[in-house]
Amino acid sequence: MRFRGLAALPLLAATCVGPVSGQLTQAAAGDLDRPGLELVLRSRASETTDARVARLAALYVPEGEPSSPFLEPGAFEATFRGAIELELNDSFRFAVRGNGGVRLSVGGQVVIARDALPADGAPASTASELRLNKGLNPIELVYRSPPRGDASMRLTWSNDYLPEEPVPPASLRHPGSTALDRGRSRRAARDPVAEDAVSLARVVPAEYAERRIRRDGCLVCHSRDGAPASGPPAPDAGPTHAPPDLTWAGEKFRGDWLADYLASHPADLPRPHPEVRATASPDETDLFAVGLHHQHGLAASVPEPVDAELAAVGSDLIRGDRLGCHACHALGDEPALGGEGAEEAINFDLVRRRLRRPFFDWFLRDPQRILPGTKMPQFVDEDGYTGLYDVFDGEAARQFEAIWHYLDTID
Repeated sequence: MRFRGLAALPLLAATCVGPVSGQLTQAAAGDLDRPGLELVLRSRASETTDARVARLAALYVPEGEPSSPFLEPGAFEATFRGAIELELNDSFRFAVRGNGGVRLSVGGQVVIARDALPADGAPASTASELRLNKGLNPIELVYRSPPRGDASMRLTWSNDYLPEEPVPPASLRHPGSTALDRGRSRRAARDPVAEDAVSLARVVPAEYAERRIRRDGCLVCHSRDGAPASGPPAPDAGPTHAPPDLTWAGEKFRGDWLADYLASHPADLPRPHPEVRATASPDETDLFAVGLHHQHGLAASVPEPVDAELAAVGSDLIRGDRLGCHACHALGDEPALGGEGAEEAINFDLVRRRLRRPFFDWFLRDPQRILPGTKMPQFVDEDGYTGLYDVFDGEAARQFEAIWHYLDTID
């Protein structure tokens, strides 16, 4: 598999830390005022194309399913175009994870080109950080689905102070285009009158989730992607009382928990909360949850086995003079010890049933970045260590793994 006009490279990376070229003119920048990226999908069998807006530079298409309601299942190419907007100059190392081939250009420079992403899940990365400018920095990512297996891709960034994370939706912008206009028109006509019976039967979970969010008015109460909720604030608004921000919902929640929650089975509510509006059947909420995962380039989450030795270490870490999690968090039927914020903290017996493991690690690394205003302290320094050097030499990632395994042992 090769990109047209692009020689196969094991890894083409930036060789220096300097400003990227291709800075947009003021006139061109004025057109990039829409959130997200333009996503053009092309069937490699029929050359048929479709276009829609993507919230992130990410996708997930299970093998045998279509990438668009208007394309047949099978091999496809996806091109994400737009810009990354920054408030200040900064430098980032970019990486792509997934299954398939990619070519990433930033500021007009090809910085990653791989015919096939690493099969072991490791990322294809730039060898050094790229310096991006304040304002809009053009980006194009071309992805080709693999010959077999699910198609998946996620664009991430990191630097010396920021652990690897998806490029945030709030930083992505795109211009209008005739392709997007046509895609919107086709979708607007598709609900009441199908273009054809085949396209009507093709359900793309990522698009279904987005359609439900907008149709059901979720963004009236919930903020997302840097935009505030369009309705009035909740009476007791705050990081733990306001309706949660939906930016990272596809990264954060296990699909089975979210589907049950939205189908009005709130037995596992993390905290007292305003009324949950259930607007769909269980089958629909299952599809909605899967669609949120696919928007982030993720498959549905699967349960992990518990490592008893790690769980024992985690049990020690959460108590007393260690990390002290028990001060604020109840442990099943064992109440919290009464630290500040204990009345708002989530019972630990819900965490593993509710959260995806990567989000758990990401949140603990820098809670304020994910949930501004939270009372959750930050235990990790910029080098990835906690102050407990007698446990795994202070490595935060290994300590958090032990706590994760302990969580599934709480009655």
